[in-house]
Amino acid sequence: MQERKPQTGHGNGNRPETELSLPIRVFIADADTEYRQALKQAVENEKDMVLVGECMDGYDVPLICGTTAPHLVVLDLHLPRVDGVETTYRLSQMAPHTKVLILSERADPYALETIRSGASGYLLKDLKMASLIEAIRVIAHGGVYIHPIMMGRLVNELRRLSRMEGAMYYHYASLPPLSWQEVLTYREMEVLRLMSQGKNNRAISEHLYISEKTVKNHVSNILYKLNVQDRTQAVLLALKYGWVQLI
Repeated sequence: MQERKPQTGHGNGNRPETELSLPIRVFIADADTEYRQALKQAVENEKDMVLVGECMDGYDVPLICGTTAPHLVVLDLHLPRVDGVETTYRLSQMAPHTKVLILSERADPYALETIRSGASGYLLKDLKMASLIEAIRVIAHGGVYIHPIMMGRLVNELRRLSRMEGAMYYHYASLPPLSWQEVLTYREMEVLRLMSQGKNNRAISEHLYISEKTVKNHVSNILYKLNVQDRTQAVLLALKYGWVQLI
């Protein structure tokens, strides 16, 4: 991808968060060509920003970001091939200091999963470009920018998780260190991680390209091996062991 402006410094996925160099390096992933073009123009009009790349689906994002080293990636929530949740997770593993801002056409509870996966912001596309540019600056400099319509759901979700964790804390408070490799297969761990993102069996099957029946078998094996009664308990136990992270 060709950059639209000269840059003053190069970064990489392992750079410290405190060393943000200007201009802010922005990457855009959105299948809506018209909207992507409008956002590109808005970024190019800012003196403290530079567009380092763009693409139309989630599969290409980690690959291109590996060479363009953006400070911030703007992702559509429902990207083709690999959606915004999974793309955010992959970026968090590959380049943990690269920030992610999620966009969607309308308020979508699924956006909470991107926050769990590591996104630092969520906005609706009907906002003015000026608000989007402001969000990019805030997030790039270490802040969080969440659309007000999602704040209530986010707070309720945090309260729910807190109650769930509190109810099971006593049971799991004194767990000894344990690696997931000692208990689960690699595929079972993939399924457990997707479960922690709130995905149902169908969504998991689509992500892993396996049948729903196979997913059900993996879930049953996970519950048996972890000696728990349901998916929620399995996720909480995985959290206690540090195998997965919700936020």
